[in-house]
Amino acid sequence: MSGNENLIASLNYITAQINRYGALFVILFGTTGNLLNFIVFNDRTFHENPCTNYLWWSSISSILFIWSGLLTRVLSGYGINWPNQNPPLCKIRLFILNICWSIAAWAFVGATMDRYFCSNASAAYRLKSSIRTARKFLIAILILSILLFVQVFYCYQASVPNVPVLCYTQAPACQLYNDWTNILYNITIPSCFMAIFGILTITNIRKRIIHPAPTSNSLSMPNNTNMHAHLKKIDRNLRTILLIQVLVLLALSLPVGIQRLYSSVTSNVSKSNLQVAIENLIYAVIILIRFIAYSMSFYLYIFSGSMFRDTFKRKIQRKLRDMHIIH
Repeated sequence: MSGNENLIASLNYITAQINRYGALFVILFGTTGNLLNFIVFNDRTFHENPCTNYLWWSSISSILFIWSGLLTRVLSGYGINWPNQNPPLCKIRLFILNICWSIAAWAFVGATMDRYFCSNASAAYRLKSSIRTARKFLIAILILSILLFVQVFYCYQASVPNVPVLCYTQAPACQLYNDWTNILYNITIPSCFMAIFGILTITNIRKRIIHPAPTSNSLSMPNNTNMHAHLKKIDRNLRTILLIQVLVLLALSLPVGIQRLYSSVTSNVSKSNLQVAIENLIYAVIILIRFIAYSMSFYLYIFSGSMFRDTFKRKIQRKLRDMHIIH
């Protein structure tokens, strides 16, 4: 075996190990974190806050996104490729992956918009920070995502040769459409919106304009001053954890966008076996980075949000008391 063939074999082995162990770690890491997000955000402390609705849906979508994208990579690391060789399963998996990626990404956009609305000086803008607005926004994103990615059932095929993943598209027009739809709709446009509304929210904070939107519950409470202070504290905590999450998401989305752009530009370029092996290795690493971005939210929230951390501790203690482990 020549030196070139040895190098290709080594690169393919490393890629297989990344798919086998790296993807499995991200599945466990991300699933655990997002499930804990789900539990914490269901607490009454956060339940009535519109921003929580966005983060709740982002966590649920992230779980489905992680499993639909990484399980096949774990299986391929063990030489099991039947999910990508089965035409219906190939198409359904890719459809779910793209829809959940869109909802997870755009839910963060909705959350940053909500933080901007609730910190705005205008009462009309503050009223847009509501659970009703959140539900309308998420339904609109779901419908738009379905319309954009329903073409997966036509474009994608199983057992496609000479591509990083067996479930792929052979038609240049389909590949161009999917690459640029993901670059623009799932990466670039959400990133721009998150950056813009993040900056606008910081501007509002610097102006010391922090007015939580009034709710019927808060107006009916006898101790309205304490409730108002409590709502402001929740808003501050959500702003902090969301800002950190958005910064991490923006940083980890950049390599994915670059890889998608490169894939689109070089789709018709002839490549050697060594170049294909190198690109497959890079692709495996970038795929993990993309999923890590949607796997670490709970861990960021724990370190950056005191109310999130306190709520999580309280729920753990309650569960341990129910199990009679502590008193």
